[in-house]
Amino acid sequence: MASESPSEAHLPTTVHECAAAAAAASHSHIHSTLSLSSPPQIPQKNPATARTPRLLPPPAPGEKMMLPRLLLLLVVSPLPLASVAAGAVGVGEGFCSAEPSAASGGCSGVRPPLYWKATNPTLAPAHLQDLPGFTRSVYRRDHALITPESHVFSPLPDWVNTLGAYLISPAIGAHFTMYLAKMHGSILLSEESGNTHTLLVDSYAYLPANMKHSVISDEVTTLVIFERRYTTIEGYHPDLIVGSTDKQPLLETPGEVFELRKLLPTSLPYDFNIHIMDFQPGEYLNVKEVHYNQHGLLLLEGQGIYRLGDSWYPVQSGDTIWMTPYAALGKTKTRYLLYKDVNRDPLI
Repeated sequence: MASESPSEAHLPTTVHECAAAAAAASHSHIHSTLSLSSPPQIPQKNPATARTPRLLPPPAPGEKMMLPRLLLLLVVSPLPLASVAAGAVGVGEGFCSAEPSAASGGCSGVRPPLYWKATNPTLAPAHLQDLPGFTRSVYRRDHALITPESHVFSPLPDWVNTLGAYLISPAIGAHFTMYLAKMHGSILLSEESGNTHTLLVDSYAYLPANMKHSVISDEVTTLVIFERRYTTIEGYHPDLIVGSTDKQPLLETPGEVFELRKLLPTSLPYDFNIHIMDFQPGEYLNVKEVHYNQHGLLLLEGQGIYRLGDSWYPVQSGDTIWMTPYAALGKTKTRYLLYKDVNRDPLI
């Protein structure tokens, strides 16, 4: 049910570098707007719920100031999940007799919205979903698997009419946070330059540090947000970036068969990147990765098996992984979003 007032989040100019990516349902009338201007004055029936600025504490003597920033990824259609579930799944255990494809529109012939499974928690048979204590989530010293049935949503600090679920945070040893934010609308992201951008499905935006902005929505929208403290390099400054996943070129992956797109430039101003990786059924990573980079991964489409440490985990749309050989299974393409820190000395 839509709320009486828009969802809103105001971020002060001294606080955040922000990257926002949008990847929503494939309905042409559903869109998001990125407005780069002074935060608009939005009538609210309860002004006391407006987001209040959070200021970072001053750095200690000799310590370099590191500013946080965000990456927002819109992953769910504004359509109610109940409508999606009713139109896209079959009978019995809650699964189609065969994996529905985007072309066929699932069991009912109704085309489901893009990435609808990524935040649809009903991904297991009902008798398991309701089983007390049942979860596929796992936490280890060097990795974690966070599955939809263990998401805990609660009000987010400084957000209005928005519920969030933190998936990855420094509390488990990560140097970044990754969380879902369920806003009641499409996205209006504002800052002081006066420019306006419309974020359609599967589009994204990156906001550098010290950019005053607000995030506003008036329909049901779910964001995937990455936030970490920015590590500066003297003389280098990242720029605002607004783009679309499908407009990014496919990059060469020597020795691999998957398709790779990078949402951010690989140049020095950017200390992390977001990879979109596509695997056809049966394709997998050849490399056996052991490296210092941390990863935050959200499986957007499909299914597979992931090796983390010495354990193998079946995974599917909606699963989050903190961390690496991988195999895509099932009858449809598998796609995931991957955070990776880059361009910085890991000792610093």
